[in-house]
Amino acid sequence: MNSESNQHQQSQIPPTNQQGQDPPAQAPVVALAPPPGGGAKPWIIMSILVALIGLGLWLVMGMKKDGEEEPNTKKEEKVEKAAPRAKPRVAETTTERPLKSEMANLSSKNRDAFPKNVGQWVNLKGEIRIGDKDGVLIFKDPAKMRGQLVKGSAEHLSGKLVKVIGWMVSGEKIQIDGIFDISVIDPMDLLPKKDVYTLADAEQLVNLRNTKATFKGKVESVRVSSDEKKLYLVFEGSSYQFYGSGLIEKLEKNEVTEEVLKELIGKTIKLKGKLEYKKMENVERISITFEKKDAYEIVE
Repeated sequence: MNSESNQHQQSQIPPTNQQGQDPPAQAPVVALAPPPGGGAKPWIIMSILVALIGLGLWLVMGMKKDGEEEPNTKKEEKVEKAAPRAKPRVAETTTERPLKSEMANLSSKNRDAFPKNVGQWVNLKGEIRIGDKDGVLIFKDPAKMRGQLVKGSAEHLSGKLVKVIGWMVSGEKIQIDGIFDISVIDPMDLLPKKDVYTLADAEQLVNLRNTKATFKGKVESVRVSSDEKKLYLVFEGSSYQFYGSGLIEKLEKNEVTEEVLKELIGKTIKLKGKLEYKKMENVERISITFEKKDAYEIVE
């Protein structure tokens, strides 16, 4: 009986390991169970939160980069270059300007008179090769001649025929007070005057307006003005209209009627009178005003 009780007590004492130490206690195992309603919903919520946080961080970083300047980058500043100053013009001292009619007329035709007029006011006619913004004029004719404006630009005068009033500084230089002392010459003004003009002289006749001249042409028709105050001789023409024009009241006093003028149709005549020019929308008209019968004569 003692031996049985000893055996029972020994069976209740836990065994020891070989080193005489007690074995480590084992931690209880806890089972993870999904919460009620399923386990997918929390993960979805967490994924959305992570995505929102990431998006927020990305926006913040983007705004920061936009607001920041790259290192070592200098702002470009627009610096306007100052316009170069024009060269100062030194005007020569002159005497009081005389009347234009009292000045010598100089051109390439009397070049030997240039030195004689140094220190004098003169009228100079010539052709400009180059004019610049500083008022310098280089003449093509007379050769080796140049001019200097005291004020103003001469850029618009390049290639022009001009008449100049100025002070002769030397035999090859003339000083001009201002642009108002330079007048541009129409090349047609330089053409020699003719005794009789034709259709081929239209441009010259335009320049001769308000002067008297003799025109030769073939009469195409005769007509009365819309106000019935004028009679017109209509000449054959090209790009210009050529008319003979007279007041009926004055013509009839000199025995010139519409019937008389109609006898000129188809004939070439010479008509002398005052030249007039009128430009309308698409037509340029040259007319010769006359009053008497002896103003015209039949040529052919």
